[in-house]
Amino acid sequence: MAGAIKQVFGTAQTVFNSADDIASTAFSAASTEFDNTSDGSYPYAPLALVMAEFPDWGAAPTDLSTVDLYMVRSEVDGTDDDTTTPAATDTEGAEYCGSFVLNNDDELQRKTIVISLIGVTKCKFYVKNNSGQNMNNDGGTNFIMKVTPFTYELTA
Repeated sequence: MAGAIKQVFGTAQTVFNSADDIASTAFSAASTEFDNTSDGSYPYAPLALVMAEFPDWGAAPTDLSTVDLYMVRSEVDGTDDDTTTPAATDTEGAEYCGSFVLNNDDELQRKTIVISLIGVTKCKFYVKNNSGQNMNNDGGTNFIMKVTPFTYELTA
């Protein structure tokens, strides 16, 4: 009998839980470091499930606008990080990971994307607000992002 392939998930890590506002066209501050080696059973998970809750907005975001996800790898050679990190509206050396597509609703939006983590052991994430509106992360509506690594396993 042929085996089946199933997804095996690691432990979710919260990388953003921020009350800091993010202006339109600007980058966020760095996230908490994501550690892709914390689950011993599959320390180099090839993909991650990223879930983000976007808070209240200054006004409704432009329909089909985006909040873009970038990363900077940490401890690339065991000691040093990739350089350079995003500054203000400049991507610098950060790697593009994907985009959260937004609705034109002035309300909490929860979005999920799948990104590649092939060869990534640790990294910090940044988001760029391309919504056309300020992300108002206050009044109990923090910007939250969790990363859950996963891999595939062949079952008997």
